[in-house]
Amino acid sequence: MLVVVAAALALAAQTQISPDEVSLDAAPYSPAFAGETIRTQVELVEVPVVVRDAKGNAVLGLQRDDFELFDSGKKQEISSFSIETFPRSVMAEPAAGPTAPSVEPAPTKSASPRRFIALVLDDLNTDLAGLARAKAAAKQFVSQSLAPGDVVGVFSTALTDTVLFTADTAKLKGAIDAVSPHPRFREEKGSCTIIRSFEAYLIANEMDPQLLSAKAAEFSACMHGIPLDAAERAVRARSRAIWENATHSTVNTLDSLAAIVAVMGRMPGQRIVLLTSGGFLSNQQEMRLQTISTAALHSGVIISSLDLKGLYAVVPGGEESETRGLGMDALQIETRAEEAKDDGLAVLASSTGGQFFFNSNNLADGLRRLGAVPEVVYVLAFASGDIPHDGKYHPLKVRLTRGHHGSVQARMGYTAPPRELPSDLARQNERDRLLMSGGTPSDVPVKVTAEPGSDTGPKVSIKTWIDVNALIYEHNNARRVQHLTVIAALLDESGGFVTGRQATANLALSEATFATLAPAGLTVALSLHAAAGDYTLRVLAQEATTGKMTAISMPVRLH
Repeated sequence: MLVVVAAALALAAQTQISPDEVSLDAAPYSPAFAGETIRTQVELVEVPVVVRDAKGNAVLGLQRDDFELFDSGKKQEISSFSIETFPRSVMAEPAAGPTAPSVEPAPTKSASPRRFIALVLDDLNTDLAGLARAKAAAKQFVSQSLAPGDVVGVFSTALTDTVLFTADTAKLKGAIDAVSPHPRFREEKGSCTIIRSFEAYLIANEMDPQLLSAKAAEFSACMHGIPLDAAERAVRARSRAIWENATHSTVNTLDSLAAIVAVMGRMPGQRIVLLTSGGFLSNQQEMRLQTISTAALHSGVIISSLDLKGLYAVVPGGEESETRGLGMDALQIETRAEEAKDDGLAVLASSTGGQFFFNSNNLADGLRRLGAVPEVVYVLAFASGDIPHDGKYHPLKVRLTRGHHGSVQARMGYTAPPRELPSDLARQNERDRLLMSGGTPSDVPVKVTAEPGSDTGPKVSIKTWIDVNALIYEHNNARRVQHLTVIAALLDESGGFVTGRQATANLALSEATFATLAPAGLTVALSLHAAAGDYTLRVLAQEATTGKMTAISMPVRLH
């Protein structure tokens, strides 16, 4: 059995605490080194391209001179050209070594290469009805669309379970059935003035003054005529809070996808990620999307995505409470809001040579199509030394030269890096470097214990105790606010990364809860699974207010 993700996560205290005062978010961890990735990418922009004929088959045999590449309408010289092929006649052998993943034996009746398929059900951004449709399509996919030699692992973006790669249909269906919604953000419903996440994005970033005015007028009328300036302040404050929560959910989703790509990149044979999702707002997350896409491209992982919304029509006034006061503008806003949730899905697919399936209710057929990997992906690249580091988006266009025909599927664009990394990515980069370097700062008051076990395969259970009295808090509405990041990772004997898990404890403590919690402290529990062997356990804790960190190393032996 291959266990790639552990999900035991607990918050220990001596009393029950309200979720609005202490909450925990968990995701797998894999070092990204985002800064290096972004700098490399902007020096040489890579553009994966798939060319298909009228029947949808990949076109083979093309060369560098058969393509033209444009950045923001300006033709670029293709300075690098390579061809990624996916042969159908050679069986890939599993990698050797004590930490190599193990899977259930593949059928031996076929000489097809082994394909590793990560079937990802986005339980963070999909409601119960959408997830039911995804699960039905997924079960049909594993029953009818797998080729001999294929093995599948069922993932969720909340990643609350361990993952087994297998060709056993019954086991796969059981894993699919076990996935349930775990939303960490929900659109508003039933409020006096509803502000959707996309509307919150526009208002919080001062991108639509008319929308702000309309929402303020609606809020003023709803609140029996409070002054418009007070209504605008209230709408702005609510929009900032809604957008912050939506962003946090998206970051969790992308962190999970990054870890899944890292897992798949270590697999032998063909590697495919099939992502089914109700969609998520990826605005302002371009750097994270590029980091995931670049990692997938360099490790030969193809990401294809399926929009679970299917065919939908937005009708202004369809729900009176959701469009009151906006008139016909509601149609444009709601349509764009639904489309915006697909942007990240489309970018991940187009940037890795995959496909994006949308606007169709035949989800089973969609998964079947997405599971058919093209036989060849052409990787074009051009130098971009004259591109300013301004953080702006650059649309890309690829077309075939005269005499060649076919539909071209290519990366849609890229974002030039800013002069400085965003603060959250800079901190992530700093954590990655420290964790992998072996440094041991001790600026956050923590204690770590580790206990090997084997109830669900070789694992180590880690408990990180944090002294909440010694933390520095921000104060907001009589609450002590702090965000604590805890990362646990296993490194092999040569210092190579094997597996990891990350948790964030979000604190907004009332004085009464702080007084109750202070004597006990806070304990974050994580479990890591890996093959039996000797490892170095690295645990890192960082508090958000000052960015201070503590890192601890200890040897562990898994049995």
